[in-house]
Amino acid sequence: LILDNQQGSAIALKCPSCDSLLKTAVHSSKVFQCNNNHSFDVAREGYINLHLAQKKRSKNPGDNDLMVKSRQRFLNAGYYCVLADSIASMLLNNHSGSLQKILDIGCGEGYYLEKLSTIANQDKTPIELIGVDIAKNGVRQAAKRKFKAQLVVDSAYQLPLFSDSIDTALSVFSPLCPIETARVLRPGGTLLMVGPGEEHLTGLTQHVYQKHQPHEGNFRTINEHPTFELQEEVEIKANITVDGTHTLDLLTMTPYYWHTSPEQQKAISDLKQLETQIHFYIRVYQNNL
Repeated sequence: LILDNQQGSAIALKCPSCDSLLKTAVHSSKVFQCNNNHSFDVAREGYINLHLAQKKRSKNPGDNDLMVKSRQRFLNAGYYCVLADSIASMLLNNHSGSLQKILDIGCGEGYYLEKLSTIANQDKTPIELIGVDIAKNGVRQAAKRKFKAQLVVDSAYQLPLFSDSIDTALSVFSPLCPIETARVLRPGGTLLMVGPGEEHLTGLTQHVYQKHQPHEGNFRTINEHPTFELQEEVEIKANITVDGTHTLDLLTMTPYYWHTSPEQQKAISDLKQLETQIHFYIRVYQNNL
């Protein structure tokens, strides 16, 4: 049975309490309910929260509001559009034409999902988008974008989806669980991961460290998992000039923020502009489960 959320997207979700199928309740389209009468309300913005309180490790897990809003402002300004366009091209081009179900694990405020939705609509490519993130405010901001998708608050380590239900999984700078990702992907399905290159944000880190300290991303986690076989790698390098209104946003959305003093944060915020290289790796894996 397929569920329709407020934005018109359809995807079967499973109950986080008993793993049964969630259905739209008879008495209200704004409530999802399973046969065991576990109920979950659809938020006003159109997303659903399936992250049970007893499974939370903190009151508000995931990226905090400051990081979410900083990333939203920075990405909306277009600085990473070369990455978003590359992701969309790799996921939507050379497709068979049949419906493709795409899951964004750690979708955050929905920037990359919205880009996929926009390009797919322009090209009339049949896709169904699902976004999951543990940060409720991130998912709320994604829902406010009003693109067609099923948006869910839940953990990447316990995805609220049935086995073999997804064609393609996407992870952009986000933690993921290889076992759970393999479970929800159909056999032969695709995982597209994005991580930072060695020279990513060198123009920013010179204001933080005496020597640039690159982040490795999450590739090691997936490379050590025998289920996934690397099929392709694309490297992206570009130079960007960040306007002074977004320099602090860039810092705040990265792990480097936690290594800066208030004085360093102010100095970065006071910059009229910041020139830096952006450096990404996009790796495509096949699920051989």
